[in-house]
Amino acid sequence: MGLWERLIGTGPAEEKDARSVLPELLASYRQEARLARQIREHADQAPHQIGAQSLQVVAEEQERLAQLLRDKIVALGGEVSEQIAPTRGGKNHWTRVTRDLEDTQALRRHYNEQAIRWDPDLPDVVALYRTLEQGKNRVTALLRDIALRADPHALD
Repeated sequence: MGLWERLIGTGPAEEKDARSVLPELLASYRQEARLARQIREHADQAPHQIGAQSLQVVAEEQERLAQLLRDKIVALGGEVSEQIAPTRGGKNHWTRVTRDLEDTQALRRHYNEQAIRWDPDLPDVVALYRTLEQGKNRVTALLRDIALRADPHALD
């Protein structure tokens, strides 16, 4: 149902309860956990200590966001599986950081879309998605700073 139909009340009414969002929350959790692991791996591969330390800070923020999702899933009666997709690497530090940045930005856009989708039916879920989106904005800023300091032509 589109925005116009929702505003004027035409079209079939959708029943949205908190449990209907569980599959989406689980998919988001898996992506957050994968990205946290990916950033930790990239921190271990960083050629300089300052890059590694900066990526560790980013990974901690990623893990915090994943924990927010995990807590919400459990609160809604869902179970979290630890199956995580494979991580994406790169030939050098800059490539790995820009991949982390791309994945982060994709998740930020996804959270914005989900907040719009579930508003106004599930305000607590919308608040979670807005919190996740803000967290992604912080992670994006940190990753951009790291990427700007990295040499795109250097090989590991």
